[in-house]
Amino acid sequence: MFPLPTLPVEVWRQIFVLIVRAPGVLLSDRLDPFPESREVDVYWNKDIFARSALLLVCKDWNYMVSELIHEHIHLTSSKQVAILADRLEKSKANDGSRALGSLTRRVDVQLHNPAPKDSNSLARLLSCTPNLEVFNNGNFYMTLTPNSQTILPPAQTSPEVIQALLRTSAHSLRRVEWTCNESPGWNDLMDVLRDLCGLRSLTLANIHGSFPEKPRQEHLVLPNLRTLILGDSHSFSHASLGNVPLNSLLIMLSKSTNQLPCLQRLEGFSPFSPDFLRTHGHKIRIVRTVAYTPLLPEIIAKCPNLETFITIFPHQQLDHLYHPSLRRIGIFPISEDLVGVPTQIFAAYIIKPLDDLMCQIEESKLPKLVQIRIRNTGTLAGVVEHPLFIQKWWNHWNSRGVRFDDKDGKPFQMGNSGATNFAPQGTA
Repeated sequence: MFPLPTLPVEVWRQIFVLIVRAPGVLLSDRLDPFPESREVDVYWNKDIFARSALLLVCKDWNYMVSELIHEHIHLTSSKQVAILADRLEKSKANDGSRALGSLTRRVDVQLHNPAPKDSNSLARLLSCTPNLEVFNNGNFYMTLTPNSQTILPPAQTSPEVIQALLRTSAHSLRRVEWTCNESPGWNDLMDVLRDLCGLRSLTLANIHGSFPEKPRQEHLVLPNLRTLILGDSHSFSHASLGNVPLNSLLIMLSKSTNQLPCLQRLEGFSPFSPDFLRTHGHKIRIVRTVAYTPLLPEIIAKCPNLETFITIFPHQQLDHLYHPSLRRIGIFPISEDLVGVPTQIFAAYIIKPLDDLMCQIEESKLPKLVQIRIRNTGTLAGVVEHPLFIQKWWNHWNSRGVRFDDKDGKPFQMGNSGATNFAPQGTA
């Protein structure tokens, strides 16, 4: 083996960061809503084989790469949770301030039908992560009826896990997420909101259980919260309509403007609480809805400083929209899973409604509009196979100085061959 270049440890570390760490994985807030990648890509962009090879090169490399690997812990099996809990506890007992858990800044847990022992293991693991900044709970529960129907029962995150999280990392946590059908109970959620003074981003698919008959009479203040995402995933968006627990939370946060002084981004089910928008709407810069509501003009009107609006196609209509500061409109698919349908059906049920939506945007009064972005993945992936639609709207928006972009932020344009390609960056 050739001798390795003599470089400072800091230089080697930065090289390894580029190999081991997925871009954006340690952000204390959600990615920009016009991303070039999805949040899920954080999990799959790592080169596992490269990491394993680096660990075997030499003792120094093993040490540095081990540190980086433990920055982001992604848990997908009961066995993995138990093994890592044992490892971090052992390191905490033996290594003191250099314990592996002290390096952990993000934990994602995605277990299928977890058992109580898994909650105990997760609580042990979280008790070893004093510098944790991001916690994402994606635990997923599913059962089958005797006639093979799927049921997604609501489940509660163990209070043991919540208390371990708060006891160990309350001072450092900046982003907390519940993204599937396991969610915190009301009392546990109140503890989270009260104790995490540095919280910048909160995602809640739901709140477990009924609103307490005698709720705590407290004035919730989240002084640093910038992003609030409520409701379940786009694929199940209608289930969030009329969500009583989440609406109750919005009402609790609607008493005064100082409860959310830094709020800028609001996403989730519609309609949002009118009281909430009256109180905080002037601060909001980004709105993303996941279901149709006839109250959309009213919602947007209550956000006078709105800059970015994202709708989940085909759930929204934008008739006669007016906004003085809106700059970006995103049209995102209801599902990013690849779907194949015959061309005629796609044209009738996707392209025609999409063309109608574009006409509605065209007829709206949006003097500051500079970008329209179609996220052509999942149910909208076939858009690029309809050159007449792309050419028509690229020409139209280009003539108005508005970018007409694809999922990667590159302008749509048609080549002489009739196939979709991209205009140079800066066009339009």
